[in-house]
Amino acid sequence: MGQDVVIRAEKITKVYKLYAKPEDRLKEAFSVFGSKTYHKEHYALQNINLEIARGETIGIIGKNGSGKSTLLKILAGVLTPTYGHVAVNGKITSLLELGAGFNPEYTGIENIYFNGVIMGYTKEQMDTKLDDILTFADIGDYVHQPVKTYSSGMFARLAFSVMVHMDPDILIVDEALSVGDVFFQQKCFTFMKNSMKNTTKLLVTHDMNSISNLADRCIVLEKGKLVFEGDPLASIEHYIKSVHTESFSAHKESEVDRTANVSQDKALSTEGLAWQQIDQNKLGGALEAVIERYEVTVNNEAYKGYIQEGDHVTVNFVVRSSRTIEEAVFGYIVSDKFGNNIFGENTITSGFKDLVIPKERPAVVKMEFDWPEIKEGEYFITLGIGEGDHELQHVIQCWAHNITKFDCITPNKTIHCLFNNKIDRFHMTGIRGGE
Repeated sequence: MGQDVVIRAEKITKVYKLYAKPEDRLKEAFSVFGSKTYHKEHYALQNINLEIARGETIGIIGKNGSGKSTLLKILAGVLTPTYGHVAVNGKITSLLELGAGFNPEYTGIENIYFNGVIMGYTKEQMDTKLDDILTFADIGDYVHQPVKTYSSGMFARLAFSVMVHMDPDILIVDEALSVGDVFFQQKCFTFMKNSMKNTTKLLVTHDMNSISNLADRCIVLEKGKLVFEGDPLASIEHYIKSVHTESFSAHKESEVDRTANVSQDKALSTEGLAWQQIDQNKLGGALEAVIERYEVTVNNEAYKGYIQEGDHVTVNFVVRSSRTIEEAVFGYIVSDKFGNNIFGENTITSGFKDLVIPKERPAVVKMEFDWPEIKEGEYFITLGIGEGDHELQHVIQCWAHNITKFDCITPNKTIHCLFNNKIDRFHMTGIRGGE
């Protein structure tokens, strides 16, 4: 293994035998020379190849059952792969499940020293770490009580604090932190980002904001296979698209042909708009209605490379549907470069109702809004088409993620946080200028 590579996984495959009934396991064991099988094979992981460098932070995302926890357990040495090989260069600490590595009958203090012994530390060495562990965990006098009396949040606090103060070369964290309160989660992620820069970290979480802020690279698992690997934002986009497609897909035979050419109807081509083609393979949702092309202008002109408060944004896009959609919903979301949704709106909440998308006939949609006073930086616009009469609960027909980037500037103006909110009333007694 190379000097800077701390984890190398080659063709990792994990197969489980699933039996319909408990007695089938015995029947198979006693069959002559194993001539008859009673099980079905389930591939939790299939042919995973992964190489992780020292100090790198890797995010692992995917739907439930995609193999995320199985992969972490194999990398941590808790599980043995059915096929393949894992090579690890460094000391691993892992927080995979609440309760793992802790004796419920021991107090918090006793478990701290117990874990220290497991990790090869002497009592004297643990004495020097104790104050830092207790300060970070911040569970007060409960540290002297048996951990079986702890809430899940208290347990997560102590377990994480112990793990990160063991000076690991590699830290593996599953969804165990999700049971803690939001402030402790922020504290953990800040600590990992600022105080563990030389530690290789593997994180499984459904918090896309944490992935985009912490991870250097991200992998997406789907049904045990590695389907995408790359930049965190690109990985999140791939994951969101697949979730929308699976969640809202109608019958496959009714889907729109994604490879069809964009209609060249004269009514559309004569509008003089600078249409941008959308790669249909990057769209998510049910896809009975799809966005074929779009055009964005700022102050009725082509986007000049920057945008600022008060600028008028117009988004035109062409929609084609395989069937008539009676309760159409159109909307947009603007997010920052970390994937945080900043602002957005849809036609229901804006008061536009009874919208219809015709069958097999292109329709041009036009949405307009003013750019708000927000902090300077890079922002991306996502377009969406829904079906239904509820502002939050409707079928997502099409989701075009991050189609255009805006560079927001704030000349001669200070934006204190994400946006400014004026002080409506101010009063101070005894100092001139307060009234």
